[in-house]
Amino acid sequence: MEYNALSDAQLADNLRSLLHPPTTEREHIDALQATVHALQVHRIELEMQNRALRETQAELEQAVRRYSDLYDHLPIGYVTVSPQGRIVEANLAAGELMRRERSRLIGCYLRRFFDEEDAARFAQHLDSCTDSVHATVFEAELKPENAPATYVQLSSRRVPTSPDAEPLIRVAITDVSKLKRTQQLLEDVNREQEAFNYSISHDLRAPLVTISNFARIVLADHSETLDGEAQMLLKRMESAAVRLDVMLRQLLEFSRLGRQEIILDSVNWEDVLNEVLVENRAMIEYRKGEVRLEPPFGHVYGSHLILSQVVTNLLTNALKYTAPDKTPRIRISAEIRESVVVLRVQDDGIGIESKDQERIFRVFERLHNQMTYPGSGVGLAIVRRAVERMNGRVWVESTPHEGSCFFVELRRVL
Repeated sequence: MEYNALSDAQLADNLRSLLHPPTTEREHIDALQATVHALQVHRIELEMQNRALRETQAELEQAVRRYSDLYDHLPIGYVTVSPQGRIVEANLAAGELMRRERSRLIGCYLRRFFDEEDAARFAQHLDSCTDSVHATVFEAELKPENAPATYVQLSSRRVPTSPDAEPLIRVAITDVSKLKRTQQLLEDVNREQEAFNYSISHDLRAPLVTISNFARIVLADHSETLDGEAQMLLKRMESAAVRLDVMLRQLLEFSRLGRQEIILDSVNWEDVLNEVLVENRAMIEYRKGEVRLEPPFGHVYGSHLILSQVVTNLLTNALKYTAPDKTPRIRISAEIRESVVVLRVQDDGIGIESKDQERIFRVFERLHNQMTYPGSGVGLAIVRRAVERMNGRVWVESTPHEGSCFFVELRRVL
């Protein structure tokens, strides 16, 4: 087209057509621009997703490194074995226990590190693991090549796998040699303690009883020929022998509580308290004491016999540590909480200084001399040891000259 031959009106029309293309062409351009914009948005989203994937991959790689480091450097040996006991995976600690490099453990059978008897038991152990989803424990002597035997405990559990895959068993191997040596040492100490207790109960108490009886016989048969000082010395001799015999018996009881097995059962506190009051009626009447029970008391896990001794010791303590010119008044109640029962034995006696409230539960700790308040200093120590052996606790709250309240907390039977 020759634009020089066009009139001004024609030129204006052509310019308008260039500036304002037809509707269909404009729609095409708009669609193209929208597509380009959508592609840009999609590209940005892909970049963000790629960045998130890279971050996730980095976190996974870091977690794998942490897991590998933890798995390899734990002080417990870990191996994964087949149901036949063939090792398919092991950590460094397992190699150290079996005195082999980890690479040389893979493919070996774990039973070769046991003697014949333990190997047969280990095979049964693997069978039980294969048939159960729970952990199974097995103890044996591990016998590495050219190394001393090590006593170990194996805790094994089947690894969850797909139904068509061979089951695997994860085995944790713990060196318990030191624990076994300590256990043997404790058994030896306990045997020595038993021998010592036998000596106390027979070889030491027998002469004390003899001394006490002879002093009593001399006083009864020869008092007329003895002056006042001699009679006083014999009475003190008899009293000292009796006191020492009581102390030895309580020491034996304290020692026995630390060793004997205590089977916890449901115990009705009210039954225990009523029995103790009946058995100690003479002592309560002698001291002209008043004991008031305030039920309910609930049921706790404990030993009926041992709890009777605990209450007896607390009752004796409350009656004893009351001023001579004052009537002992003892109030026994309980607070039944959600999971425990707290027994309270409250008196209006001489009280205890705050600095001494922990000390009184130690063996032979006495706050007063024998002439003022006689005793062995073992009774409250027996109370604490007995309650702690029953998974409970005991403590005291007291104000001098206003009385004391002893608390015994034991697990409640729901």
